[in-house]
Amino acid sequence: MIVFYRLNKKSSFCFFLIFLFVLAFAKAQNTHTHQDKTLVVFSLSNKDNQEKSLFEIHKKLISLGVDVINYIDSLNINSSIEVEEILSKYLKNREVKNLFFYNETKQEIQLYDLSFFTEKNSTPLQIIKGDSVLYKFKQALLNKPEPQKVFLYSPQPEVIEKVRVKPFNKILSKPNLKNQQIGVTTKYNIEQNLGLVVVEEKEDYRFYYSNGINYFISFFRGTESFLGKTYGVDGLDVSSNKEILVLVLEHTATRNKLFYFNKNTTSNKNLLIEFLSK
Repeated sequence: MIVFYRLNKKSSFCFFLIFLFVLAFAKAQNTHTHQDKTLVVFSLSNKDNQEKSLFEIHKKLISLGVDVINYIDSLNINSSIEVEEILSKYLKNREVKNLFFYNETKQEIQLYDLSFFTEKNSTPLQIIKGDSVLYKFKQALLNKPEPQKVFLYSPQPEVIEKVRVKPFNKILSKPNLKNQQIGVTTKYNIEQNLGLVVVEEKEDYRFYYSNGINYFISFFRGTESFLGKTYGVDGLDVSSNKEILVLVLEHTATRNKLFYFNKNTTSNKNLLIEFLSK
């Protein structure tokens, strides 16, 4: 009995040590460092000189040991729910851990983890503000030196210019919407004789169709280039980095889409009024 007790106690102690090791390893795995794979979400003050600006930013970041996998314009990361989901899956597959938001106009850097996509009110892990914000970021890193883990960086900034969305057919001309129920997720105080119905946002549009809602209206906001290349929106300039708002009329059964935009209209409400009056 005594021998058995001693062995059992020793085994328990070993299991306890293993448990502590596993916890320490898991904590180490979840610790974010600037050398983890990173997506840079940029907002530049001069979009006409974007390529040159990104190259300069890229040189500075990799010189600091930041392992930048891709860049994306801040306008495009939230351009549609579908884009958010695709980007989130892509980043997980690439084992990207950090989102590095760089706003050149505000001279601000915000660092997030991937919970940015899943938590509506996710808070940044770190915020750096002020003139020469990239220099301040460098100083912050120098205060917490880390051994180099990455030795091969991408020589050029690789910008995400489009994502591959689910296939769909285009509705080429505006259908007759009289006597049709049209779902929207926001109440708009506008005069209209069509059946706009405020609904909850659902991923499965069969819910709308089964409840008599034949069409659903949403809005995409991003750069002309990104939306044009991602969704094939006719009339958008695929070489332009300017912001554009696009109204999307989608049939709830077929998921076919009609795109409508006016480059001079920037509010959802005004674009909706224009579309309904056509």
